[in-house]
Amino acid sequence: MGYIQKLLGANERIVLATKRHPFVLLGRVFKEILVLAVVVVGILAIPDFAEKVILQFALGLVGVIALVSMGLDFLKWRSEEFFITNRRVIHSSGIFSKKVLDSSLSKINDVIMEQSFLGRMFGYGTIRILTASDEVINLLDRISHPVELKQAMLNAKAEAEVVGIAAPVAAVPSATQLLEELAQLKQRGMVSDTEYEEKRKEILKRM
Repeated sequence: MGYIQKLLGANERIVLATKRHPFVLLGRVFKEILVLAVVVVGILAIPDFAEKVILQFALGLVGVIALVSMGLDFLKWRSEEFFITNRRVIHSSGIFSKKVLDSSLSKINDVIMEQSFLGRMFGYGTIRILTASDEVINLLDRISHPVELKQAMLNAKAEAEVVGIAAPVAAVPSATQLLEELAQLKQRGMVSDTEYEEKRKEILKRM
């Protein structure tokens, strides 16, 4: 069972899951790639002299640090996920310690999607979730499949609203109705005189 599945409530299900676009990861590791390229060229281009080994070792250490940094960037990108359930929008991030931001579908008033020309070409974009006060409660920045995610979010919100409207509100019986039902039970012999008096007093106290 995944981490998010453990956070789901009863009868809550995931409608759609996505993450940040791979371009985000590429932007994060671009500097490390340049450093590695410089390290490789530097090691190969060092002329023969007494301190060559020391210089190669230093460049190699820089390369190892760049690789470790790239690995951490990849893990951060991989661990950051976005989910649409039939109740809320979930933004989960963190490698070892987790941070989870929830946005209830009932609080969502507007959904703004922004896609550049490249975003439309490569399938990424940014979604801003607004409340009735136009406050941004969640920012889904440069995510993959933003159109599908927006559609899933709006469909889940509409479904939740329909379910909320259709759910009947249980009528609370009045004290008079309870007294009438109690009298009928006594007439049928289903409660004793003592039980009848005790229940009648309890009902009268509520009035």
